[in-house]
Amino acid sequence: MKRSKIRIGSIQGLSTTVSLLALVMVGSVAQAQTAAPQEDAPATTAPSNAQQASGTVAPSADPGQVADTAPAADAAAPGDIVVTGVRASLQSAQNIKRNSVQIVDSIVAEDIGKLPDRNIAEALQRISGIQIQRNFGEGSSVAIRGLTQVRTELNGRDIFTANNSSNALSLEDVPSELLAGIDVYKNPSADLIEGQLSGTINFRTRKPFDFDGFKVSGAATNTYYDLVKKSKPSASLLVSDRWDTGIGEIGILASASYQKTSFRQDTISTEPFYTLDPSNANDAATLAALGRNGQTTTLPHGTGIGEVFGDRRRLGIDVSLQWRPTDTLEFTGEVFRNDYKLRSYGYSYFAYTSGASITPQPGAVFTYAPNGDFQSGTFTDVPIGNNTSIGSRHSVTTDYSLNGKWKPTANLTITGDLQYVDSKTDNLNSIVGLSGVATTLTQDISGEVPAFQITSANGLANPATYSKGFYLDNLNNSKGTDKVGRLDGEYRFDGGILSSIKAGFRFADRRNRTSDTGYRYTGLTGAATNLRYVDLSGFFRGQADLFGDIQAFSLPTVLSYDDTRQSLGITSTPGYVPSGTNTQAQKTYSGYAAAVFKADDLPVPIDGNLGVRVVQSKVAVSGFYQQVDLITAPDGTQSTAAPTFTEVNEANTYTSVLPSLNVRGRLTDRLQLRFAASKNISRPDFNQLNPSLTITEPGTAQIDQQHVTSTGNPYLKPMKSTNFDASLEWYFAKSGSLTVAGFYKDISNYIQTVITPRNVTFTDGVTATYDVTTYNNASKAKVKGAEVAYQQFFDFLPGALGGLGVQANFTYVDSQAPSPASDGPVTQLSLEGLSKYNYNLIGIYERGLISARVAYNWRSEFLVTTSANGTGNLPQFQKASGQLDASITANITPHLSLTLNGTNLTNTVRSTYYGITSRPRDLIMSDRQISGVARITF
Repeated sequence: MKRSKIRIGSIQGLSTTVSLLALVMVGSVAQAQTAAPQEDAPATTAPSNAQQASGTVAPSADPGQVADTAPAADAAAPGDIVVTGVRASLQSAQNIKRNSVQIVDSIVAEDIGKLPDRNIAEALQRISGIQIQRNFGEGSSVAIRGLTQVRTELNGRDIFTANNSSNALSLEDVPSELLAGIDVYKNPSADLIEGQLSGTINFRTRKPFDFDGFKVSGAATNTYYDLVKKSKPSASLLVSDRWDTGIGEIGILASASYQKTSFRQDTISTEPFYTLDPSNANDAATLAALGRNGQTTTLPHGTGIGEVFGDRRRLGIDVSLQWRPTDTLEFTGEVFRNDYKLRSYGYSYFAYTSGASITPQPGAVFTYAPNGDFQSGTFTDVPIGNNTSIGSRHSVTTDYSLNGKWKPTANLTITGDLQYVDSKTDNLNSIVGLSGVATTLTQDISGEVPAFQITSANGLANPATYSKGFYLDNLNNSKGTDKVGRLDGEYRFDGGILSSIKAGFRFADRRNRTSDTGYRYTGLTGAATNLRYVDLSGFFRGQADLFGDIQAFSLPTVLSYDDTRQSLGITSTPGYVPSGTNTQAQKTYSGYAAAVFKADDLPVPIDGNLGVRVVQSKVAVSGFYQQVDLITAPDGTQSTAAPTFTEVNEANTYTSVLPSLNVRGRLTDRLQLRFAASKNISRPDFNQLNPSLTITEPGTAQIDQQHVTSTGNPYLKPMKSTNFDASLEWYFAKSGSLTVAGFYKDISNYIQTVITPRNVTFTDGVTATYDVTTYNNASKAKVKGAEVAYQQFFDFLPGALGGLGVQANFTYVDSQAPSPASDGPVTQLSLEGLSKYNYNLIGIYERGLISARVAYNWRSEFLVTTSANGTGNLPQFQKASGQLDASITANITPHLSLTLNGTNLTNTVRSTYYGITSRPRDLIMSDRQISGVARITF
């Protein structure tokens, strides 16, 4: 059998395009009349906080934290060298990091609507200490320093996507064109809102007072996705102006972004693996047939593929109004709305036996790894699962905010802030399943790409092979709201060690409700109908040795939920039942006080802040306990009784005291040392608190089998962390720096998954034991690591080479936490989603009309889950992988630029395995993307 190898391949026309752009770049550099600005040594860093750009709100709505200090082109004097583009964005991000009183990393847009990466999570992965997870080829979530308990803010305020799993924002929902920058705070201070273990991500939008006057900017993009072979458009527009009026200065800004994307994801799966037990009669017979008596032998019970197509649509709108009636009073009102739609649809085709024994073909050759794991062989009479499905999500989040800033005296600043967030999400899942039988299944998992062949009596492309199997559908929706009020004050002192004191109070009323029908199962019988021929010749770019084409239920029909049910003769939709509904209410009352200090007369000048935050949390959750009993007739037959529902209501109140210290020592004008110590909390996610539980009585034939169910734990406590951070930072040029950071986190009340037995006695007196998967605070975790980051433009190089620059960072993270849901002794594993090593290497060129960037991101293997399907509790890991992205921009005029972007140019295939590499799980291939962007700004 052929063993397939992955090849990168080529995108038609890409090499020609790159070559032409290279010629343009050389020509542009040769003809450019403006040399790159020289990077002089930076001036002494001011000990005070960076001056805030007009209208910019720092994290947690604190008025004096961080500013985008990029030089404004509008304000440049005649004859000045104006720094723009990549160099300006790096300089601005460096200034934010350098001048902040805390440890912070930032990303600043190179131009209006132009973050370095078009996806927010993809942009964040360029920051040291951040690792991302992808969903259908796009970054969707992040972990900071190995922890996923991340807080998301928009202009210093709460922002989230309503759902039943997370309390934060889904990063794939927000169009990046609406953002001016992103700040990542890796250690808390008293004035930052609590609720994270790893860091706070603050998304900053632009405000009308950020510009001197009228400003308009627009961009149009077309992106080609090579695996799905489709192109999709996107566009963005910003209009802003400000006026002096009789009632003061007024500014209005409106920004909108519309994106459509497409994708395809091809997956080859091997699952699950079972080790043959010689004490089991069926397994003993299999061992004898294989000639493996007395030898450890592990066989897979199935394999298959998934071919998923899909599309995304993002619509984002941001409107802000600013009014400055006097020099001491300013108001900012803003409405931010993102509307996100996702559809994923396609086919999955498997030959598998699940937990049932699999039968080797007599006389077939089998090979094994040294540990006894199956490598190749042939099985007979294997059931076929042939599914056509669609999943969709529609999320809309609207954020209304009003901020007022008043300076009654030169030393006193009072800030008030009001906010209301409304978020809604609707989900649909619809799956049509066909069944059949494979005469033989031949597998070879020894190569880089698993190969397998499935045969049947009539052929896989013959409709006669299949019969109707089942239909599954599920509906669920979530709604979340947040009402927030905040009042802050800061008094600055003239001279002395104490620079200022800050104090504030915040109230938040967060509510979430989720209703879920659960999956409705409808059994189907008879010959399969409404089938379509599916050509799989291009699957995995043709690089997989597979079984050929198939027949499957019509995908165009499945794309319509109503048409699917009509085709199958199902007239109703699944109903919502009480046990599918749960609510959470969370009220928080927090106050803080902090002292900002500065001692310039010491041998080593220092500054920083010392403070404490006290927060009381009141949490109330509700759900339903559902019990389904059986009715036994006199003749012994059993039927299901109507379910009974019991409402469950639980409440919990706790108070947290969170001290923090941030100190910076300015060793020289260019070198500074930081130290931070703090405590923080992270509250449980909503799904972890959900008390709803469903128990169904087993029938007589199932009473001795294993029974499983799952629920949340309304008594969970918040996770607590004690944090220590230190960094040494050398700023040797305006956009040149070398920084080294170390961190340590000691976490208690760490929330983990556990399995607990529960005995349930039903109304007929039958008692059954259930293994209930739930959560508890039983464990501790530790996270430690180091980060190194470097960036520089090589202005000292001669001629055109002076436009070269580099960004590089490396992160090491080590963590330990008990393995959740483990049987027997607790096993120490790394945290899920955490790579011990990752790095970014970014080459930059900016000179004359041309700006170019090539970025490579790599991460080592990481734990995907501690308990994968069909493997008991064997952990599942993803192998190390890297991805190459690139972009080149030609600034045709001061107002017009053209950009070519390439994403996933290495055609990275992500590979997972079950605990040990001889047991592969998934190989996942996604699109390469090429996009062209035209941007105009006045």
